Amino acid sequence: MGAARPDFLLQAFVDAANQMEDFAMGVTLSVSGGIISGDLVTAPRWMDEVATLVEMEGSEAAFHIANVYREQAAIYKKRAAQNRGEVHGEVTYIHLRDTQWLTQDGHLGPEPGVHWRGLLTEVSGWALGRLPLPSMRY
Repeated sequence: MGAARPDFLLQAFVDAANQMEDFAMGVTLSVSGGIISGDLVTAPRWMDEVATLVEMEGSEAAFHIANVYREQAAIYKKRAAQNRGEVHGEVTYIHLRDTQWLTQDGHLGPEPGVHWRGLLTEVSGWALGRLPLPSMRY
């Protein structure tokens, strides 16, 4: 049995989004731990935002880690420029911000949402749009 393969449509969608200058769209994903709902953003935007959050800690180590994230964002931007808008569908990860999840036992959280990064091979289903999680009661 071979390794799991991601949904090629989701992979192409994420690849196309990553190549845009700026992009954000609500998505809901089914993963082994439950349901994840948040805003799909470009990988560089996600990395830049996480770098800013890490820097807020204020230590020298935090600034070093933030720089690593920013370097990775620059690599993604360079790759997108080289692809010139061509979608190859070769991305491995999906990046969401303001993410919340509903676990199999009905737990809702966190509030406010967080930055989340996941393997596309771990997504078993997906839909455009966010779940209205704050209004759900269990």
